[in-house]
Amino acid sequence: MKLATFLHDLHFATEKVRPPDLEVNWDDAPLPYKLYKGLPAVTLPGEVALSLTGEQITGEPSLVQLGCMLYYAYGLTKVSQMTFGQGAPEEESFFVQSYRRAIPSGGALYPNEVYLYLKLSYLRQGIYHYDVAHHRLVLLREGDFADYVTSSLGQRFALRDCFGVVFVSTYFWKNAFKYDLFSYRLQGVDTGVLLGQWLALADKYGIQASVHYLFLDRAVNGLLGLDGNEESVYAILPLALSPQQTGETTAASVLTLTESSADAQEPVSAEQLVQSLQPLSHRHQIGSNARKDYPLLRQMHQAALYESTDCFVRETVSERPFGAEKDGGKLRGKPGETEAAKDRLPALDFAEFCRSRISPELDFVAGKLTREELETLVRRAYTALHYQHDLGHENNGCLAYCVCLHQVDEMEDGAYFCDPASGLLTQRRHGDQRAELQAGMTLDNVSLYQVPLCFHIAGESSHLLERWGYRGYRIQQMQAGIALHALLLAAFSCGLGGHPLLGYDVASSDEIYGLPQESKTCLIQVPVGFYRQRARLQGSLHG
Repeated sequence: MKLATFLHDLHFATEKVRPPDLEVNWDDAPLPYKLYKGLPAVTLPGEVALSLTGEQITGEPSLVQLGCMLYYAYGLTKVSQMTFGQGAPEEESFFVQSYRRAIPSGGALYPNEVYLYLKLSYLRQGIYHYDVAHHRLVLLREGDFADYVTSSLGQRFALRDCFGVVFVSTYFWKNAFKYDLFSYRLQGVDTGVLLGQWLALADKYGIQASVHYLFLDRAVNGLLGLDGNEESVYAILPLALSPQQTGETTAASVLTLTESSADAQEPVSAEQLVQSLQPLSHRHQIGSNARKDYPLLRQMHQAALYESTDCFVRETVSERPFGAEKDGGKLRGKPGETEAAKDRLPALDFAEFCRSRISPELDFVAGKLTREELETLVRRAYTALHYQHDLGHENNGCLAYCVCLHQVDEMEDGAYFCDPASGLLTQRRHGDQRAELQAGMTLDNVSLYQVPLCFHIAGESSHLLERWGYRGYRIQQMQAGIALHALLLAAFSCGLGGHPLLGYDVASSDEIYGLPQESKTCLIQVPVGFYRQRARLQGSLHG
């Protein structure tokens, strides 16, 4: 299969990339976390802040603060036991136990791993793996690797002001064992959700973070000691104190990209950097023996790798920005009204979101929403999408929210486009869209008749391939994951829940909003509404 055909099927014909008769061997399922053996480790304190309101890091982060950040970013937060098929004969009901984290993940599989390069006075400087199972840091490689990481990022900014760098990887088999080839799409979204969590945490702690999608993959994987065929870094996040925290008077970000200095440097290849490192051969386990090979996934992954910093600079490709206006569209609200509206809803305690957020399925219950609540939700979601990244100042496939409404006060039922610049809603189609949306779902795990809002996250239908090559697809999926996290966080702050869905009729959803005419497409579907708590036995795992 050609790679372009594979990407098309991933989006528009998912039945071709995940056979309906696929049997999952749950007895040989991988662990939801990676375990290293025989390496020095630093146990993180069990103290976890129960509230992050007003929590700010001033000066070097303490070990307690570092542990708290890792716990809320990707730590095991709870164990949950649920019985499905209640009321059915005993042989038809089944019991499920899962270890949960603060963020959603497709099938609760959590394919990502977190590594850190830390420069802190109380730790040996070097590369660490966050051992989720034991809430500790495992030292993989000791030393000063600031120049190495800077070179891997194309010399576009200096690490001297950073106290740490987060590397988010994807362990391919943790998703592929269940989702087969469809895992390639899912793991990008999951990575983006984790990036969104890190960005939100950085904001709560008052530290600066930027997302780097462009780097030399083999060089970074070699630094961490990863076999690129089974696990690979997808994104890098430098972390730094703000200038105010370091006593500087400048208001500029210390993570600002310096493209001019990068242009003056000779191109660097991944091979050059890898040759300068001592290879690592640490033992680890993931708890699965019968692993299947996926040549198409390997081919897709290899096509997305960057071998030279020359790949970071591409000719500008004209991208059509999202437009709030369409012929016949109805604008709700006056220009500036949404931005000026006061946010009357209470501020969100991020720690409460991490503890209490769930993904309702059949737990949605009907309820009415006000126009003000909807506008607040959209405004909060878009606010979270303003973050530093390394894709340049062009549009670069900026995402937008679209939403189908039902029974929202002062709003007509219909399909609306949410303008990224103003937050204003423009009606694209009149009437109740729930029947068409429900008919397009591949699973009956959510009743769209129970929710007032059904959001779609929309982006370039070209998947950014013209600008970033095949790497553009995984970049777009991560961007969509960040937008998903922002939407779920905004919904929770408004007393609502959301359930991300990839099993829906993309072509039908695109037509509802008239996206094909703009070369856009729906990337994720997210029903949002009121919900009841499902019966479950659940306990917190924090110390």
